[in-house]
Amino acid sequence: MFLFKVSSAKFRNEEFIRTFLLDLPLVAHKEPPPTMKDQSVMRENTVATEIGKFNLLQEQRVHTYRLFEEGHKIYLSSSPNYDFPTFRQLVHDVTQEFKRISGDIISIEKNLRASGNGAVADTVLAIQECEKKKLELTAHLQLARQMVTECSEGELEKMKEKEIRAELGHVVEEINDHLTELRYEIYNAE
Repeated sequence: MFLFKVSSAKFRNEEFIRTFLLDLPLVAHKEPPPTMKDQSVMRENTVATEIGKFNLLQEQRVHTYRLFEEGHKIYLSSSPNYDFPTFRQLVHDVTQEFKRISGDIISIEKNLRASGNGAVADTVLAIQECEKKKLELTAHLQLARQMVTECSEGELEKMKEKEIRAELGHVVEEINDHLTELRYEIYNAE
């Protein structure tokens, strides 16, 4: 855990992290595909349809992250008298949106797997796992940013923020790699 000095704002932020990360759907378990007589036609239709849905959900996820980041900037600008009730509502709304998106992506992954598109489903699953890491790191980064705001001369806080930011960059890079892999999987499935 972080070695930041104790403040009431820290405890409020830890509350929003617990609220934010609580009950997020985990990735789906792999199920064997059913046996079908003519899987090739179904695979093509399913892949195109499901990946179209997946791309839309990824766009919605990006938009939700932007809203969350903007809300956090506004929250930090209210220092030292943080408007925690408003931010807590934003966290709740964002959490509900991420839950909905994750649930829909889990369904897509299951549909792909059930239609015999295991490689594509595996890539979607890998993206989902990375997105979970990204969400956790985003919450920790926001906490670190608040600590930097409160401890303007705290080198430890600044170092921790930089460390989390670098780790987040690696996860985003991993997501982009999986998205590229997904494009190749789709191309090979056609």
